[in-house]
Amino acid sequence: MRKPIVGIVAKNIDISDNDGNWPNQTTTSYVRFAVLDLGGVAIGILPTNRTLKFNDDDSGKNKNNLTKIEQKDLIQQLKLVDGIVLQGGMNSDFYEEFIAQYCWENDIPLLGICAGFNNVVRGLGGTTTNKINKALHLRANTVKNAHEIKIEKNSLLYSLVKQDKLNVNSIHSWVAKDVKKLTPSAYAPDGVIEAVEDKHKNFYLALKFHPELDYDNPAYKKIFKGFIEHIKKTIS
Repeated sequence: MRKPIVGIVAKNIDISDNDGNWPNQTTTSYVRFAVLDLGGVAIGILPTNRTLKFNDDDSGKNKNNLTKIEQKDLIQQLKLVDGIVLQGGMNSDFYEEFIAQYCWENDIPLLGICAGFNNVVRGLGGTTTNKINKALHLRANTVKNAHEIKIEKNSLLYSLVKQDKLNVNSIHSWVAKDVKKLTPSAYAPDGVIEAVEDKHKNFYLALKFHPELDYDNPAYKKIFKGFIEHIKKTIS
């Protein structure tokens, strides 16, 4: 049986130097390593927007809507893969929301992380907000144990990690305000939603925290393993 092909959706970043800004699309090696470690093949999914300038924050505003041609070109990329990771980052644009919606509509296994969580929420009709307790949620120097979350026992997430509490990192400034079409499955101590999912899909899960940053944590590794195993069942 062939290895599952996982598309990691590139994030935009402008690298500035004395010559000006250099627009780049990037993928994180943490996610790439997790996919390879668990028997998958990782490839990058690049935006098809005919532009060099993308949204420069994670608010979901001022985004570049896709033309019909750009949508068609992006779908052509998505048809090359068996699953999708929407990764975290400091900015987001509409192509990520489009991918979240397309994967949901076509039952393509998807794992969203941090900003990827936000794009999943918005892509399915929900909204996000930056009105949060930053002392709890914007802790960039704490990549392992920022706070504890409670996990719903009847959820996909619980079936993966096999525990109803989990210490997670918290490196985000935007969170879900209103969720549609999806079910919240984990919460921070202040009630902020830390995971959303759709149990009726093959695998559709988005997390506010970064499991790839502490991949040696057995619970985090189980999330990626469950993602890859679901994809293997799809292509077998």
